[in-house]
Amino acid sequence: MFRSFLAKWKSSPRSGDRPDHVSSILVPFLIVTVALGVLAARSYILSERTERGVDTLAMQYAGYAAQISASRIDAAVSSELFHATEEWQKLERRSPSSVELQKWIGDNDWIISALYVPDADPASAIYASELPGKAHAGAPLPRELYSSSGIVRYTYDPALLLARVRPALAQQPLVHAQGFTQEAQVSVIQNATTTGAVKTDNGYAFIAPLAAPLSSYAIRGFVETGYASSGWESARLISIVLSAFALLLTGLGAYLAMRGLAHEADTMKLRGALVANVSHELRTPLSMIRLGAETLKRGARLPEKQRLEIEDSILREVLHLSHLVENVLDVARMQNSSAKALAFTPVYPRDLLTSLITTYESWIRSRGFDVKLHLTDAVEEQSWDRDAVSRAVLNLIDNAIKYSGDENKLIDVVLRQTEESVVIEVKDRGIGIDAGDLAHIFEPYYRAQFSDTQTRRGAGLGLTLVQQIIASHGGTIEVESKPGTGSTFRLLFPRPQSHTTTSLAQLTPQTL
Repeated sequence: MFRSFLAKWKSSPRSGDRPDHVSSILVPFLIVTVALGVLAARSYILSERTERGVDTLAMQYAGYAAQISASRIDAAVSSELFHATEEWQKLERRSPSSVELQKWIGDNDWIISALYVPDADPASAIYASELPGKAHAGAPLPRELYSSSGIVRYTYDPALLLARVRPALAQQPLVHAQGFTQEAQVSVIQNATTTGAVKTDNGYAFIAPLAAPLSSYAIRGFVETGYASSGWESARLISIVLSAFALLLTGLGAYLAMRGLAHEADTMKLRGALVANVSHELRTPLSMIRLGAETLKRGARLPEKQRLEIEDSILREVLHLSHLVENVLDVARMQNSSAKALAFTPVYPRDLLTSLITTYESWIRSRGFDVKLHLTDAVEEQSWDRDAVSRAVLNLIDNAIKYSGDENKLIDVVLRQTEESVVIEVKDRGIGIDAGDLAHIFEPYYRAQFSDTQTRRGAGLGLTLVQQIIASHGGTIEVESKPGTGSTFRLLFPRPQSHTTTSLAQLTPQTL
């Protein structure tokens, strides 16, 4: 993108201060882009190194937690078995009986049933089972206990034995570093398919199997770390995405800046065209006024008819010149973003249009056009800026004259009233406007493209001024146009809400 812009910049004409503007805007963006690229690369390298270090620590700590916890569980199980043996030997010193054996099972709730077979008389064996209602989770496993006087064969529930020694897991190891305590997640799993270190999506796990009689169980130690995550939880991926997003924003900023420069260049060209067009438009009426004044000065004995024609011509050009000057002043205000204060006064729309057409009748006829008025008497008094509305209507008439053909030079000006609006329409029978241009005709400096666009004078600001004037009155403007048929511009001024609805009177056409 930057290469293409630089190529265009080098091939473009070096006019005015444009290269300085390009350098002052483009160079900071290039510097920021390079800096962001370096930071992104450095961030990626540091993130990769940190990830490797965290992986090692997480794996070591998970293994440490799992193995230590497994050792503690194994030790607790051995202690529990030894305690059961010691307890039975105490009971055995007395006369062993089914009651004593049942008491031994009750004290060791993980034992399901037991059979004591004395060495002296195996036929006098004693059997005891679990108490009624005692629940156990898994299938009982057999185990033997040898004593001084005999043997005890018993069955036990591994799940109950594990529950008996589970409090040992609460003594899991901790890591202390710079006042920060990180605790591994330790859990018991059954029928583990693998042992040792296992990498997960969000950390590292280590599985350490337990010794008999709980060999079907294992201890799982897990350490969660964001650097070991995958997808959108990966710190490295987040770093890369953020760096790419920053580069994208920088590129977008550079693109917008370049587009702004291009827009500024186009605006300067349009302003140059405006100056040229205005100069031409002003030169023509000034030349006519000067020619008429010199003719009157030299021709002391001019016929009355010729003198009146010259005076009418001067008056027409003065009116035209006044119209051009007002438009130029409005353009200057628009470019400086300073709106002209409007003077809202009571205005009768019918009188306004009649006076306007009467004033500019000579100028309109000099262009070979006729204006037909369709005015209704039912339109009540409005609060408008008389000069602004007159200028808006005159701009529409001027636009109709510029873009009318040579065959039908008739312009209709209609005044009517609806329930919500006072409507002024200016309709011509000219070349019309293409549908693709309708959305842009109110943009400053925009001119629709025709085969003879260059011969039609104007800077493309008349309709923009009309839109501003109607907007300042709280109204809207509508356009209906078809190429080859003509255009109708409709100004809709809102009626005061306090006014009652009046039925429309029959329009009376008047031709001037």
